[in-house]
Amino acid sequence: MEALKPKIAIIGVGNVGSTFAFSLMMSGLAREIVLIDKNEILARGECMDLNHSLSFVHPTRICTAGYEGCENADIVVITAGANRKPGQSRTDLVKINVAIYKEIIPAILRYSSDAILLVVTNPVDILT
Repeated sequence: MEALKPKIAIIGVGNVGSTFAFSLMMSGLAREIVLIDKNEILARGECMDLNHSLSFVHPTRICTAGYEGCENADIVVITAGANRKPGQSRTDLVKINVAIYKEIIPAILRYSSDAILLVVTNPVDILT
């Protein structure tokens, strides 16, 4: 049964990514959760926090990695991106986040060309 659960990589472990990782851990839907963030210290801290809770939830492997953590991932959730600032238009935000995606997407594809990509970054409609 465990083999049927997916490996899920989360790119971006800020507020949205860490909340998603926590909810995923609590649900027991994943066999493995990989946290990937350009801020490796943040990713390691979130990973430690989640691992401290594992004795209260479903068994799940939770780790941090670089983009190599996307290898054999069934799903890659992208939450990385800039936050919208007051007065900033969606067009301004999309320019910034497209530049970020131009780094992220090729890095994912180096290790996983078959994973489902779930885009959570705003503006989500345009970036998807």
